[in-house]
Amino acid sequence: MTHYIYTDFPSQRHRILPELCFNLLTAQKKDWSQLAGVCRALADVRHRSIDCGGYKVVLQYNPVRAVSSGAAVDAESIRKRPCFLCRENLPPDQQGILYRHRYLILCNPAPIFDRHFTVATLEHQPQEITSSLPWLLKLAADASPDYTVFYNGPACGASAPDHLHFQMIPSDALPFLAELKELPPVKETDTVQYLIGNGFDRSVLVMESENAGALNDHFSGLLRGARQVLQTSDEPLMNVLCAYEKDRWRLMIFLRAKHRPDAYFDSGENRIFVSPGAIDMAGVIITPGRMDYERLDRDTVRNIYREVSLDEKTLNKIVNDL
Repeated sequence: MTHYIYTDFPSQRHRILPELCFNLLTAQKKDWSQLAGVCRALADVRHRSIDCGGYKVVLQYNPVRAVSSGAAVDAESIRKRPCFLCRENLPPDQQGILYRHRYLILCNPAPIFDRHFTVATLEHQPQEITSSLPWLLKLAADASPDYTVFYNGPACGASAPDHLHFQMIPSDALPFLAELKELPPVKETDTVQYLIGNGFDRSVLVMESENAGALNDHFSGLLRGARQVLQTSDEPLMNVLCAYEKDRWRLMIFLRAKHRPDAYFDSGENRIFVSPGAIDMAGVIITPGRMDYERLDRDTVRNIYREVSLDEKTLNKIVNDL
């Protein structure tokens, strides 16, 4: 077996993916000293809750995430650096689970939660959701009930926009997602329900279905509609989280207006080093800098969400036009 493959899934010996991921993490913490160190450091990560009125967020002070939050994702910077998700560039001690002969499940070397995995394609190809959504749905089902799977768009959270990947985190890590279960449907077909979250200072759309094929088709229709309304041929800016429970998929989609707030690019004390990805949009805001962790308040958080999110009026138009 190739040196970077810990084992494969599925196989006659391995049919339960969450158990296999736990075994991988245990083995990697034993054999890979760098990972063991950052996992131990998670015990000292600080958290602070902020009440934003109709919802709450949690700030996480996590200095290890500074590299990811500050990643240069412009084309020139990407061209100049080796791809850290390609197999030949993995650290010597890093191993992963060969997932359905297509992806490699890896322990995230800068974890936000105690179980945090990156799921990268074996082949180097751009971050793109349209063709990869069926794999996102399949992975969410295989990883249930222990994990939620998510996708960061190439221009709004992905630190490797040149290499297609998902991430897996514990299913109970983001309390905000539980609130989305209670939203009333705004549109229904025979197979798919649409739900819209209002009052969260973020545009969030939920699509639910027991039929993966129908959900994929409706999601593709959403992308076409978004491109038309936003007048772009590029992939709309978005973060997508996927959960699977009781034989039903739930796609939680945050449509974005921009990647980073303007204050991210300020200098000195005016700079806010927050670069929102899926986890931040879902209510756990990562602050690699201690000053931001201590000074962010309700108004600042609400303004960041409003600035980087697509406005609710535009979201409603996209859904109504489907």
